[in-house]
Amino acid sequence: MLIDELTFFFSYNVIYFFTAFLVVTSILSVDFNRDSIRQKKIGSVLIFLPILSLILLIGLRDLSVGTDTYSYYDILWLRDIDLEFGNDFLFALLAKILRYFNLGYGYFLFLIAFLFMFTTYIALNKISKFYYSNILYLFFTYLSFFFFLSMSINIIRQGISLAFLLLAYSYFISKNNKSKVIIFIAFSLVFHSTSVIALILFFISNNKIKYIKSYHYYILFFLCIILSYMNFGLLNISPILIDIIGSDDRRTSYLSGESSIYIVGFKSQFVLFNSLFLLVASFLKTKIKNELWLSNYNVLIRYYILASCTFFMAFQIPYSDRWGLLSWYIIPLFFIPLFSCRYVKSSIKIHWVFLLILIFIGFRFYG
Repeated sequence: MLIDELTFFFSYNVIYFFTAFLVVTSILSVDFNRDSIRQKKIGSVLIFLPILSLILLIGLRDLSVGTDTYSYYDILWLRDIDLEFGNDFLFALLAKILRYFNLGYGYFLFLIAFLFMFTTYIALNKISKFYYSNILYLFFTYLSFFFFLSMSINIIRQGISLAFLLLAYSYFISKNNKSKVIIFIAFSLVFHSTSVIALILFFISNNKIKYIKSYHYYILFFLCIILSYMNFGLLNISPILIDIIGSDDRRTSYLSGESSIYIVGFKSQFVLFNSLFLLVASFLKTKIKNELWLSNYNVLIRYYILASCTFFMAFQIPYSDRWGLLSWYIIPLFFIPLFSCRYVKSSIKIHWVFLLILIFIGFRFYG
């Protein structure tokens, strides 16, 4: 029996608050500084409770849950599939394989849910180990933000693409397998080619330019806010972008600036949201004592600023929130200093966990 929309969102809330209970109980039950190893081991086991629950919930949803759910049913199951190496090649290939074995669309949804959650788990597990952190806390942080659920049911191609990009990042900072970094980047691009934008921004962020200082990025951030407010953005350079991606590409329709269902224009709520977490990141980096960690953290901040600037410049065009996701999906990584007792100046504070719960409640029930 498939899960209807009302049951789905009720169950999702239950899973979230159960995970919050596990996190709070874990923090209060042991001394963070003295028993961090024990705490990490407990977290590495408890993480499977929400992970497996979410795979079942998301994989067994019916067609009414999520905007992409029925769309892909129409595209991949009600029509003939022509395999072309392009923007959604792997999606089409997976669907064609399942249809060849006479497996229904439900199997496809379950496979995609497993792929998204398993890839995210592997990425967060490696990142947590790199920072001597607790994977349960880091996963809970992702779960607290509205975009995590959207990546699962509303923008599933981009969601899986960014999950593979996060996996590539986890191997990149570990510096132990360059070939896997390349492989996972390739997977990301084949699932959703817009990830190339994130790659370009990360390349710029990871390579220091002699005459560009950290404060220049902050100046750029506020400059882009002003330009966006003055209605200058990607629409002004759309002819150049169309020349790059091709005039017959369906994505060029997003560069028209016209939409019957999506309101375009300056969005102060998103500017405030991105600005708030830039302030949070700037504050939390002061907690880091390890130079390697601080270097990686500064790269994340520079990337976040550049991705936010791109997002602000996209306010003119429909579905700009999909550009926003390029900045949003790394916000949980900013909280890493709170979840590690090694090489940081203070341990986790329980009020940060309650702040994450309030963020979830705010977006889930009032957003």
